[in-house]
Amino acid sequence: MATIQFKRGDEYLAKIARLEASLKSQVLGEAIYGAAGIVADEIRSSLERVPTDEGYGTRESPTRGPTAYQVRGLADSLGIASMQDDGTGYLNVKIGFDGYNGIKTQRWPNGQPNQMVARSVESGTTWMKKNPFVRKAVTASRKRAVEYMKNSVDRSIEETMEGD
Repeated sequence: MATIQFKRGDEYLAKIARLEASLKSQVLGEAIYGAAGIVADEIRSSLERVPTDEGYGTRESPTRGPTAYQVRGLADSLGIASMQDDGTGYLNVKIGFDGYNGIKTQRWPNGQPNQMVARSVESGTTWMKKNPFVRKAVTASRKRAVEYMKNSVDRSIEETMEGD
């Protein structure tokens, strides 16, 4: 009968315990936030390529895109939310737009909600052509983000196992 003998088994188990303790908060958190940063940078870059139009659109003649001021407001409000644990084993971060731009109207006395502006630009309206900048950015950066997470987790595991 074959036997397996582990030398320094306690040391190995201690490394595994350290890895488990830091896995969710540190190892996975770094990987997820790094990948979210890649996607957010691509969204910001895609947003810069959205055509702007300073005029008013109609059904018959929609504008090409939002005003330059609205695009600036979107770029300034783009961010990554805190990581959430949904309790099912998945960790999530959200990338999105927060707050209001400075275009104040009777309907929007605090300024236009940036989430609404982003949705209008992404999907279009009756008076503005659609410019799916988020969808294109996510598609363009997906492989890089997944590769970053894989490399980040592998590197962290390797460092933990080699340490001491």
